[in-house]
Amino acid sequence: MSEDFTAARAAAQDGNLEALAAILKRAPDVLAERDEDGQTLIALACRAATGNVAIPLDPGTPEQHAAVDHILEGGADPNVADKDGWTPLHTAGMAGHTSLAHRLVRAGASVAAGAHGKSGATPLSYALFYAKPYMAEALQPVEPDNLRAAAALGRGLGRFFDGENLTASATDGLDFYAPTFFPTWQRTLAKQEVLDEALSWAARNNQCESMGELVKRGANVNANPFRGTPLLWACYSDKVEAAEWLLDHGADPDLRHDWGGEGHGVSAVAMHLAAQHNAVNCVRLLLDRGADATIVDGAHDGTPLGWAEFGGATEAVELLKAAG
Repeated sequence: MSEDFTAARAAAQDGNLEALAAILKRAPDVLAERDEDGQTLIALACRAATGNVAIPLDPGTPEQHAAVDHILEGGADPNVADKDGWTPLHTAGMAGHTSLAHRLVRAGASVAAGAHGKSGATPLSYALFYAKPYMAEALQPVEPDNLRAAAALGRGLGRFFDGENLTASATDGLDFYAPTFFPTWQRTLAKQEVLDEALSWAARNNQCESMGELVKRGANVNANPFRGTPLLWACYSDKVEAAEWLLDHGADPDLRHDWGGEGHGVSAVAMHLAAQHNAVNCVRLLLDRGADATIVDGAHDGTPLGWAEFGGATEAVELLKAAG
């Protein structure tokens, strides 16, 4: 990396527009340079403007976003991927930055780019995995257009069925199922597996109508196809309407199972996740429905209150303490 590239990266991260403009004027070649991970200046600027793909959303500063725009205006290619196939639009999608995604798409960013060698690992797939269906506004057309994405977006599902069977398009792009820090899933793509995964994605994105259709077609509200039941994922994202629907249709609030990344939630229940993520609406719902607030997980013997305290979820802590 050149000294100019290093200086430009620092200027973009700091939102120092005057310094950035001076570097781009005297050394425009920095736009094509990469760091040791294969990231370009526009990729690094997008990471800075999103708090390094922070979840929950970090809005970044106006100056950091202006730095992104200056770099794009200078001719940076937003489709250049790093060593993992990750593009700036993946950053915007996963972090939930609609405006940033719009600006990248206007600059030519592809919504179909697949990260980590997986065709289905598109920016929209990451957005929907992390319960950000609003990102579809910027990430059009839908890629990949499969049953899971349609369920997560509340769109028609009938075209993915041929009688009792799934069509080929229903499973298109299901080579992606989670970020790389999750355990490996030995997929079968059997109909039940595909239905149950689609249900969990519909739940975290609060698509009750989709959930109803999937259950009618055989999806199981208590299934754990991969690292979390629909109820647990709904509670993670504080989608209280989806959580209520699931409870009304037979979801077990005290069902234990492993959740999230390797070792994250071992024999955890929905209340653990709702508490940790300060999903107070779902905590209140679970308490009202008789969920066990004293149940402990399988890794740390932690109660929902303990998870809330560890996660700094002050409102959930107060609610659980008040509930006794």
